[in-house]
Amino acid sequence: MSDRSNTIWNLLVGLTIVSLLGTSFKLFPMNKKFNRLKARASNVQFGTDKELENIITYLEDRLENRSEFQFILENTPMMLTNVLTLADGSGRRTKRNRSAIRVAFVYQREENFQAQIDYRGKIFTVAVGDTIPLVGKIDLIDSKQVIINTENGPKTYPTPGNEPISFNGLNRNGLIKELTL
Repeated sequence: MSDRSNTIWNLLVGLTIVSLLGTSFKLFPMNKKFNRLKARASNVQFGTDKELENIITYLEDRLENRSEFQFILENTPMMLTNVLTLADGSGRRTKRNRSAIRVAFVYQREENFQAQIDYRGKIFTVAVGDTIPLVGKIDLIDSKQVIINTENGPKTYPTPGNEPISFNGLNRNGLIKELTL
């Protein structure tokens, strides 16, 4: 071998030894740290928290009991009439009190007005002069209200979209409105 080849081999062996020493100085502290982490991890115990285990057992029991319940729907939720009040007065009732009188809508036919009134689950189409059983006689129907003469005196029922007016002329907001008959 020539001197040139010997020099190259000597440089390669020297660099390899230096890099192995440098790497070992770098890896030795990392190995010590890894061994300490491994020793600490071997002491960790899982599932020893009795309070947490009791809570989980309680929740699992409740979930199992609740899965035995069976729900029966009274109304079909996909029926449109269970959600919306339709123009003919059918569909979802806007008031919970079924015995209350509710004006579904008012429409004008030729020269007079007619109204559709819901009372105790029944629908009445009425005009001025008609009588609703157990309620009274219709005195006035216009675009804003329906007045029914009951045995306790006249009662005013607003049409949909109009604010109810009290007999002192105030609406719900306390503003004065003109009461026309």
